Amino acid sequence: MQISESSFPGAAGAIVHTVEWAPTTDVVADIVLVHGYGEHSGRYVPWAQRFVDAGYRVSALDHRGHGRTSGVPRGQVDSFERLVDDVSTFVDIVRSERPLFLYGHSMGGLATVRLLERDDSRFAGAVITGPALAVAGAVPAPLVKLANVIGKLAPRLPTIQLDANAISRDPDVRAAYDSDPHNYRGKMTAGTGRELAVTMAMALAEAGRISVPLLVLHGEADALAAVDGSRRFFDAAGSADKTMRTWPGAFHELHHEPEADEVFGVVRDWLAART
Repeated sequence: MQISESSFPGAAGAIVHTVEWAPTTDVVADIVLVHGYGEHSGRYVPWAQRFVDAGYRVSALDHRGHGRTSGVPRGQVDSFERLVDDVSTFVDIVRSERPLFLYGHSMGGLATVRLLERDDSRFAGAVITGPALAVAGAVPAPLVKLANVIGKLAPRLPTIQLDANAISRDPDVRAAYDSDPHNYRGKMTAGTGRELAVTMAMALAEAGRISVPLLVLHGEADALAAVDGSRRFFDAAGSADKTMRTWPGAFHELHHEPEADEVFGVVRDWLAART
């Protein structure tokens, strides 16, 4: 696997860190991987390796406020629209004549949905795993209801810290998440919470705009992003070619769950049928 790193000027002064994982043989299609809240692209190296072995070039960025991207305070999403702007710019940078797929997880799934709702003409399809389209039990309900008000009045107010125990049933994955220096392990600010809450509502309301093939995957025991959000999005999406799979007992990060081999097989076969 060939690895290259770079950066580009993002929205409002951010310098966005990027990485590319590519096969040493012919590339069959391109994947832009969009990571979740608090993490970074480097957590996906083993998952990207699977796609590279299948002939795909995988490109990823660290979101503003995340990983090795600079220009926005760590752990903050100053504007979700700017975050989507960054993803869109990155797509234009990596585009080729080959089919291009989006792969978004959690908050990255939300960003993927919003980008598709803007204009999905650049893409051959999208895979969305554990998308942040509705909050689940690990996020206090009163906080969600107050997100708009608190986020406006005190955007920098620390609220909750996401529980690493909710990402996977594998204790090694949880321990690695907590010890990774490129992950954000502080509390989410009220402003970031508001950006997410507002964007979730918009994503569900405008799902009918999407026309490209969709594969939506979710763990039924996801305590961070409620599976109901995926179901509502799937039902509302305008795509004629759409598939949804759920896994009973699985937590938030399907790529780090015991079912990972099965999950990858589903994604690989879906991509191959549309490449």
